[in-house]
Amino acid sequence: MEVKVEQRSKEWHRLRLAKVGGSEAIGITTPARMKTLVNVKLAEYFTNKTEDVFVNDAMQHGIDTEPIVADLYEAKKFVTTREIGFVYNEYYMCAGLSPDRLIGDVGALEIKCPKAKTYISYVVGAYGKNGLDRIPTEHRPQITWYFMIMPKLEYLDYVVYNEDVTSYPMHITRVTAKDMSVSVSKMIANYENYEKAYLLAKNNFELIKTIRTGKI
Repeated sequence: MEVKVEQRSKEWHRLRLAKVGGSEAIGITTPARMKTLVNVKLAEYFTNKTEDVFVNDAMQHGIDTEPIVADLYEAKKFVTTREIGFVYNEYYMCAGLSPDRLIGDVGALEIKCPKAKTYISYVVGAYGKNGLDRIPTEHRPQITWYFMIMPKLEYLDYVVYNEDVTSYPMHITRVTAKDMSVSVSKMIANYENYEKAYLLAKNNFELIKTIRTGKI
């Protein structure tokens, strides 16, 4: 289900509250990370607010540059992308997604704007590889999240961009639903474990609160 809302707006933050987003998907890939993420999301649930996230210069650069890259991508691929603030799936009640762009009903765009040395490492690292292996390891859970939340997605273009590498500033890697099938199955299993852990901890906290305060 798509929700048309401006990303980083008050309404957008409300929709994301206590839900695992794409950039947080790495947090359910190991038991230790999952335990930490459960506590983070429970804190959001019980306080009705998220922790302040410091936006450094690199992050702000990515935010500011994203629409420029989307325009360049559209011109190169002869397509029109659209902005959607938030997407959720009724089968995954503790999860959501804020896509960079969607392409029609079956495509998506994820944009990264790293420093030059990182950009080059991403481009070179993808050479000679297939499927999801062409995506940097740290971004694979986020890309997988797209296909889990949006099961009708047929492809995603992972775009890395650095304007200082003037001879080749943009690199596009396409992954398809077929490429992602194994990774998505693993992610679904991880998500199910996360949801169980989250609900158990939530219920235990509620129980302790009731016992200690006498209030339901």
